[in-house]
Amino acid sequence: MGTAERRAREKDALRQKILQVATELFLHDGFDSVTMRAIADRIEYAPSTIYLYFKNKTEIVDAICVETFEILIDRLHQIEQQALPPDASLAAGIRCYIEFGIEYPHQYRLVFGNVPSDDFTESAESNLLGRQALEHLVRIIAIGQQAGLFPTTTDPAADALTVWSHMHGTTCILINDHGRYNFPWPSKESMIERSVDLITKALLSPAA
Repeated sequence: MGTAERRAREKDALRQKILQVATELFLHDGFDSVTMRAIADRIEYAPSTIYLYFKNKTEIVDAICVETFEILIDRLHQIEQQALPPDASLAAGIRCYIEFGIEYPHQYRLVFGNVPSDDFTESAESNLLGRQALEHLVRIIAIGQQAGLFPTTTDPAADALTVWSHMHGTTCILINDHGRYNFPWPSKESMIERSVDLITKALLSPAA
């Protein structure tokens, strides 16, 4: 490995460390309470080093959003490339989404569950990526409607948001609440499969 390549890897590793620590601090202490110095102190670097990567906290949150959406979109794209039947594609997408949230719980909670601040405005890039992730669901539902598997509506995007609200709820419960309240919890794997089955069957038209 050459010197330039090693430095590039070290730089990327430090950037990822900043994002990881910032995510944990934002969730624990709240966006408004966290300072750039606090992030620097946690990774044992001078604050000036953080500013070489990000000019403020908003840029850090936006970078977390962008990277989180990029990972999710890549996984959903891989499912679309399989060209499965609409109902199977929908089931695979729901399963992928929930498992993604469990694999990246901190990023998921920050991106999908917490409003960093009343003053925070996401960038055009992260907003676009969020819409691209939703478009995966919109396309599956539209194709399923054309095939007669899903009820035909005038707004597949609204249908997709309704489906997302259900799988988002399951994801949040599995991240935040599974095993609590002395409930007779099934395993996480069982809850995922039950959710996939219930959401998919609920969307199927009677004729299907």
